[in-house]
Amino acid sequence: MALERTTRPSDEVRAPAVPRGSAVIVTRYREEVAKVALVNPEDLTMLEHSHELVEAVGKLEPVALGDTAIKALELEDRPDPEARVEDPDEIATILKL
Repeated sequence: MALERTTRPSDEVRAPAVPRGSAVIVTRYREEVAKVALVNPEDLTMLEHSHELVEAVGKLEPVALGDTAIKALELEDRPDPEARVEDPDEIATILKL
């Protein structure tokens, strides 16, 4: 869910300046319960963009893998270290490329 922004004039709220890359957590009665978090405006923009990207990624449909990709995945994680294939020519031979 996207953030809903509410703007208030600075003379209505006493809030410290928050440097980039940090947040000020405001508590009321118990220190472990946050009432509000203050962040730098540039950091807020970054968080909103990140949220939009995560939402967009969640809407992507998986791409079907071809036969070569499936075979490469099957061969990729071999339990026997001696069976590992690192040589590009040998890989091409195994995959019949």
